[in-house]
Amino acid sequence: MQSKRISGNRTAEDVLRKHFEKLANQPKEQNKAIIPPPVDLTPSSDVFMLRYDDFGRELIKKSNELFQGTKAEIPIGKAQEEVPNMYILKRLALITAIYTNQQLKSTGLMPIAPLQSEQLLKQGKLPKDPKTYWEDLSLILYDRSENGENPKEAQALYESLKNHILDLRLSASDLESRLLIINSGIEKDQDMPHGVKPIVLPGFTQVYLHETLKRKGDHKFEYGLEHGLPSISELGTGSRILCMPPENKDIGLKVLSRGRVLVLDAWYWNLVNSYSDGRVAFARENTT
Repeated sequence: MQSKRISGNRTAEDVLRKHFEKLANQPKEQNKAIIPPPVDLTPSSDVFMLRYDDFGRELIKKSNELFQGTKAEIPIGKAQEEVPNMYILKRLALITAIYTNQQLKSTGLMPIAPLQSEQLLKQGKLPKDPKTYWEDLSLILYDRSENGENPKEAQALYESLKNHILDLRLSASDLESRLLIINSGIEKDQDMPHGVKPIVLPGFTQVYLHETLKRKGDHKFEYGLEHGLPSISELGTGSRILCMPPENKDIGLKVLSRGRVLVLDAWYWNLVNSYSDGRVAFARENTT
């Protein structure tokens, strides 16, 4: 079968051959990956409430990639709105996302620690009237009693503390004390009631023995400037109330929270509810 002539003496094969020769002789461009520009994670203030802005959406996206399908997953809301119903497990999810992502970590932005919360409150620098919202701040491991609150999570956290005992500069006897645990993280665990368990994040998590945690009942105070709690000597006077567990045993794992009437709760038990007005305030590290 003869090749079809298309003009003059050229065949279709001639045209195709010339075309591919021309392409072969052209300089080859380097294959370049199309990399989207990084998300601008610069907030408008060094102290701010977590919102669905560029920073908030990127952080929540990374957090939900880690904890999808658990009670730590955070729904997406309308642009620029404050992120609501932010209970302790969601807060720990955000901390974990920052810990595991270099871009987020490089911003130097973190949910405020209990001491920062009290300092900002004293200075009048919280980003919103603190009487209008609730903020879960950290975990308190009182004991690992099966009759206490959140016994599975309490045992998991204890095991993680034990595994990092040297990094945390704790002793074996310290682990049997009541511990204020700041900036702990979480990881997925389908055997846990909420699909995640609390863990130590080396270099992030801080653990303190605190004499005030040995008290029970309610106490007057003004500010908690000893790692976020008032010292023993500061109890008894002031306009605020510190709420401690009413019992001295079988307490379990609790949450340190600042309530809407400026009450500091060291007895709150629910890991997955701080009501719709639960919020998370952020600050740059060392910002007060």
